[in-house]
Amino acid sequence: MPLPLKPGYNFNFARLRRPPHFEMAAAEAYTDFYGLSYIVSGERMVYTPNGTTLLQQGDVNFIPRYVYTRSTYVSEEPYEFILLKFTDAMLSDLLKVIGADAYNELCNESIIHFEKAVQDKIVSILDDMEREWNNYNAYSELVLKGLLYQLIIICLRERTIGGMTIHALEKKHDCLSNAIKYIKVHLRENPSLKETAKGIHVSPSYLSKIFINQLHTSYSDFVLNEKVQCAQKLLVNSKLSMTQIALESGFSSNAYFSDCFKRSRGVSPTQFRKENGNI
Repeated sequence: MPLPLKPGYNFNFARLRRPPHFEMAAAEAYTDFYGLSYIVSGERMVYTPNGTTLLQQGDVNFIPRYVYTRSTYVSEEPYEFILLKFTDAMLSDLLKVIGADAYNELCNESIIHFEKAVQDKIVSILDDMEREWNNYNAYSELVLKGLLYQLIIICLRERTIGGMTIHALEKKHDCLSNAIKYIKVHLRENPSLKETAKGIHVSPSYLSKIFINQLHTSYSDFVLNEKVQCAQKLLVNSKLSMTQIALESGFSSNAYFSDCFKRSRGVSPTQFRKENGNI
């Protein structure tokens, strides 16, 4: 697991290579720092509070503060990725210009795709970052801050070329939007693919393809993540028992709920509630 920031540093650069079948034993906590990952090669399934995401070569993933994230393998290939970690001090000047909402929008997008030409620009910036990091001196943080700003601005400008935000996605894909709304309304009933497809008047096979092609996740993984997110909110904002939360979130049993939540968030529901001040 990548280490947190070094004491006295506001930035960290890591190029990481993992063998086939590598799986994080537990989720990594992003506390008072942000993250940004770029997939150099291979692919990974990433679990965060924002959803379950398949990251492939050339994809960028922005990681907000105060979240747990975990990844696992989805193929027989080794994979390589670059992981940046940085604090508020590295972002403050940029946020004065673009606004916090613009940056949060990047964090809220589960995955950001780019055309090949944009990927090449991103790789060039990351290569410059790596050289500066490997020769770190008194001026490096300033140089790295400038490179980070270039990278973020490219993502803001170019992300709609290879992908689109969830808001735009819902406008252009009524089928997917309707399916998501149906799932949220019927979450307590744990709606199956067949039930949701019937509810929005499409075939199950077509709906399954929509989730894979547009959200890069399976229908079942999407529903599971919605259930975990619902449970997470109830753990923090209610005094319901674990059994009641499992029922309200669409889990068939308390044991299954606890297992799914721990695999997704890295901690048990009880521990999550305790860590978030709702005992």
